[in-house]
Amino acid sequence: MIKNLSTSLKSYLQENKAIFKNNWLWAGIMYVLLIFVASVLFMLDYELFAVGVSSISTSITLLLYGQSSYLIFINLLEIIVSIILFFVIAVFCFFVRTAIQYVVQDTLRTKLTKVSFSNVFKKFKQLNKNQVLRLFCYLSLFMFLWLLPLMIINMFTSKIAFVTYILQFLFFVVILWKGIDYSQAIFLYRENQPQFLGQSQRYALKASKHFIKNLRFKYLLVLIGLTIPLVIWIAIWSVVTYFGFYIWEPIMIYGGPILGIIGGCFYLPFVQFTLAYFYEKNSSSELIEKSFRDCFKPVEKLTGEAYKN
Repeated sequence: MIKNLSTSLKSYLQENKAIFKNNWLWAGIMYVLLIFVASVLFMLDYELFAVGVSSISTSITLLLYGQSSYLIFINLLEIIVSIILFFVIAVFCFFVRTAIQYVVQDTLRTKLTKVSFSNVFKKFKQLNKNQVLRLFCYLSLFMFLWLLPLMIINMFTSKIAFVTYILQFLFFVVILWKGIDYSQAIFLYRENQPQFLGQSQRYALKASKHFIKNLRFKYLLVLIGLTIPLVIWIAIWSVVTYFGFYIWEPIMIYGGPILGIIGGCFYLPFVQFTLAYFYEKNSSSELIEKSFRDCFKPVEKLTGEAYKN
C-alpha cells in the first residue's frame, strides 16, 4: 500500500506539475490575505469578548454590594456580539476556503481553468450560501458532539495528569478519525448539489463516510505525507525564533514566526491540490451513486404527497 501510494504521489507530481506551478502563487497569495484578515478580525473580536468578560465581573461585584449597574447589560451585549462575530468570521473563512478548493478542483478537471482572484470571486458568488452554511454548521456540530464526552470527562479529571494526557490523545484520535470521515463532504455536495434542494446537508457527511470507508488508510497516508513537510518547516522556524530569543535578535524573534506562517500559507494550495486530486482519482459514478444510496428523502415525503390519503 505504501509503495503504491509513493508511486501515486510521483505520478500526481508528474501529471500536475505544470498545473500546480501555474496556479500555486495566486492561491498562496489569497491564503496569505485570508489568514491576515481573519487573524486581525479574530483578535479584535477576542478583545471585544475579553472586555465584556472583565467588565461584567466588575458590574456583578457592584450589584453584590447593592449598587445598581446598568453596565451589566452593555457587557452582556458585548459578549453576545463577540460570539456572533466569531461565528460570522468563521463562516466567511469557510466560504472562501470552499471557493478556492472548488477552483483548485476545476484546474485538475480542465487545464483551461486558472486559480485567480476573479475565478475565486466568481465561484464565491456562485456558492449556494444557505446550503454551504448548513454544511458548515453540521460539520461543526458533529465534531463538537463527538468531542463533548471527552470535554465533560476532562472537566472532572483535569487535575489528574495521566488522565489529561490520555484525553489529549483521544481528542487527537477523534478529530483525525471524524475529519477523515467527513473529508469528502464538500466534494460530494458539489457533485450532487441540485439534489440537496430541500434536503438536509448532513447527507453530504453521511455520503462522505460511505465514500471514504475503504479509502481511510490510503487517505491517512496522504495526510501523513502532507504533514511531514509542514512539521519540518515549523520546526525550522521555531528553532530560528528560539535562538532569536536566546541571543535577543529582533529580526529572528519576529521574522521567524512571520516567515513560518507565510510559508505555511503558500503550502496550503499544495494541500488543496493534493486532496482534490485524491478525490478525482478515487471517485467514480458508481462510487458516488453508492455513497448517496438511501441518503436523500423521496420527493413525495418532502412535498407531503406520501402522507395523503
